[in-house]
Amino acid sequence: MVVGRPRVTAEVRKLGRGDYRIVTNIEIDAPTDAVWSVLTDWEHLADWSPSFLSLTGDFEDRGNVVTAFRMLGITRRYKHELTDFIEDRQFGWSDPFLFGMKDHHILRVERVDDDRSRFYQTDRVYSGASFILGAVMARLIMRMHTRFNQALSIEVDRRNTIAP
Repeated sequence: MVVGRPRVTAEVRKLGRGDYRIVTNIEIDAPTDAVWSVLTDWEHLADWSPSFLSLTGDFEDRGNVVTAFRMLGITRRYKHELTDFIEDRQFGWSDPFLFGMKDHHILRVERVDDDRSRFYQTDRVYSGASFILGAVMARLIMRMHTRFNQALSIEVDRRNTIAP
């Protein structure tokens, strides 16, 4: 059972001028299928997630989807083509999102052992206004991913605690 806030490892790496990589991960006391089930339960995502609110469309490799994210109190919707797709393990996208900046967002669940998983969110901010806003956006995204990772861990624990 999770007590308090689960610990997330998070960092922003500067790759070049206006080019930033965000890497976050958290160990979750549950098997990968339990984590994946909560992560991809699109009907209930907004019930527990502080930032990633929805995904609709074709959840498959190269599927067209629409996501909704809450950032700084504002909800925005984005069209994506899913990339980096590995069934029951990973998905992502790479698209423009604000002032010509682009991202490359990947969500991945990895097995630690039979009873534990590690959830990763990596992202990249580059292009467009990133030479001016990239560092600020990267830190904001890192905070959003950190909160999401913690909320995911808490929700997985909650569902595993009430499961028969």
